[in-house]
Amino acid sequence: MQKVLFLFGELNDDDIDWLITAGNIARVQPNKALIQENQPLENLYILLEGSVSVSILAVDQVREIAVLNNGEIFGELSFMDNRLPTASVETLEECLILSIPRQQISNRLQQDIGFSARFYRAIATFLANRLRNTVSTLGQDKDFVFNQSISVDELPDSALENFELASTRFDWLLRRVKSQTMLKQKS
Repeated sequence: MQKVLFLFGELNDDDIDWLITAGNIARVQPNKALIQENQPLENLYILLEGSVSVSILAVDQVREIAVLNNGEIFGELSFMDNRLPTASVETLEECLILSIPRQQISNRLQQDIGFSARFYRAIATFLANRLRNTVSTLGQDKDFVFNQSISVDELPDSALENFELASTRFDWLLRRVKSQTMLKQKS
C-alpha cells in the first residue's frame, strides 16, 4: 500500500488542498537525484506518477534498497528527526512530483494543532509499519531489501476505515495537479 494513503486517510480535505498550494509540482526527468545521502534535505516529497530508486552507499558501492512507485512519500524520516538523509533517491523514469518545503510544513505544524496531530499520526503509522517490515525481514535471515508494500490485512482498523477515502483524495489530488500542469504548459 502507498504511504500517501496513510497520510490522506488522516488529513482532511483542507489539509490536502494546503499541501498542493504550499508545494511545488514538477515533472522530473529520469536519472535526476532528488535526495543525496548525507546532504541537507529541504523538502518532503510525494511521488504522484513514476518510480524512483532508493539506494545507499555500502562499502564504496551503491546498493539499491527499494523502488518506490506512485503514491509514495519520501524524505519523511529526515523531516521527522531533522537529520541528514541515510539514503539517496533518484528518478528511474519521468516522474510527477509534489515537493513541499520543510519550512512551510514546519510553520503549518506550529500554527495548526489539528493539522499537526493528523500529520504526525500518519507519519508515525507508516514509520511503525516500516519498522515492523524491517524486523520481520531481518528475522527471516534474508538479504535485506526494503519492501514498501503493506497488505490491507496488516492495517490497523482506523487506517482501514480511511483507505477508501484516502484513495479518493489521492485520485483527486492527482487530477488537480495534472490539470494545473496542463494549464501551465499551455501558457
